[in-house]
Amino acid sequence: MNTELIEFFNVVLRFTHIVAAIMWIGNSLLFTWMEINLIKDPENKNSLGYMNMLHAGGVFFLDKRVIDPNDIPARLHVFKWQSYTTWLSGIALIVLTFYTRSGTLLLDPSKSDLLGWHASLISALSIIAAWFIYDAIWKSPLKKVPAAAVAVLALGLIGYAYWIDGFFNSRFVYLQVGAMIATTMTANVRFVIIPNQKKIMAALLEGKPHDLELGRQAKLRSLTNHYVTFPVIFLMLSAHFPILYGNRLYIPIMIIIAVSLVIIKWMMNLYNKFSDWLFASVATFILGTGGVALCIFLPNMGAKPVDTNTPAISSTAIKGKELFSSKGCSACHLPVDSSIAPSLHGIYGTERPLTDGSSVLADEAYIKHSIQFSTDQVSKGYAPAMPSFDKALSEEELNQLVAYIESLSK
Repeated sequence: MNTELIEFFNVVLRFTHIVAAIMWIGNSLLFTWMEINLIKDPENKNSLGYMNMLHAGGVFFLDKRVIDPNDIPARLHVFKWQSYTTWLSGIALIVLTFYTRSGTLLLDPSKSDLLGWHASLISALSIIAAWFIYDAIWKSPLKKVPAAAVAVLALGLIGYAYWIDGFFNSRFVYLQVGAMIATTMTANVRFVIIPNQKKIMAALLEGKPHDLELGRQAKLRSLTNHYVTFPVIFLMLSAHFPILYGNRLYIPIMIIIAVSLVIIKWMMNLYNKFSDWLFASVATFILGTGGVALCIFLPNMGAKPVDTNTPAISSTAIKGKELFSSKGCSACHLPVDSSIAPSLHGIYGTERPLTDGSSVLADEAYIKHSIQFSTDQVSKGYAPAMPSFDKALSEEELNQLVAYIESLSK
């Protein structure tokens, strides 16, 4: 497919994905908050709880109740398409961005010789299998002990992450785990929550009593969706955090962040029942941030620090530094080598080993050519994943970038 066409659909799908996700997550946060904060009415046997809310100059009177088959509301709003649109646009993005590019954005060639289509197949089948495994666990006896079910699912997902770390690059590991969790969330809506709601309404229309057990099953799946919303948001945005996925301890970092976010969400839900919820949330944030910082900086302690300052560089190099940031180069090319891209600090004037077994001198000509035609001479241990900047930069801009890269070796 034409590169420009791919990028066009990428923009459309990404915007659709973000808007739909905001709507879906917003629904989840609001409805769970209302569910948790409902006030019990002991005098009304048909009431499951009520609350009054002030918003936009008006008062909303909310009442969750057992529905009388003889008094079914004429109109009921059902929330499902936000979830479906989020998932469909997300899957389309994965296919368009990753599966159509021969595995170059999925694989880490320094870890495995796996073929691109094999990688795409593993990714797709894993996303499908995640739902069946998840659903089977919540239908097993473990559902009677939710903490045990959550522990089994979490340990299984961590083990899976370490397995795919053997061939996927770290950036895609984050996205793959996020896609699997998001798939279980949408499947919960499609195969459990909505069908149960339909069964309840069908029974009521037949004059049968309101089946509260079907409602409890739907509520359980809705709550599991709710508690993983924050981790999924992080994983879906993780491609913007190379300092995290580029670290060799990126999986422990993912675990720390996910656990911290779930605990913080839990504390937010307890704010009416647990007086120290804010203290616990802040403490969790501080401990989680500290844990991530240790993972990032502790392994590098004792190593010779890389000098990222560029004192007394030319005005051309300064403009090149600005381009390096504005064009997104700094997102992958960190001050130290990562699993996504090599560091450019200190490479100018050195021999660079390439994936084809040859080597090349990293001089002005090589750097210019690599920027314009990024897949021609790829550094050993890396995938040809960098986009080409041929015709995207003027000769003056190329010279500015080369001057900045050269300054990193002084």
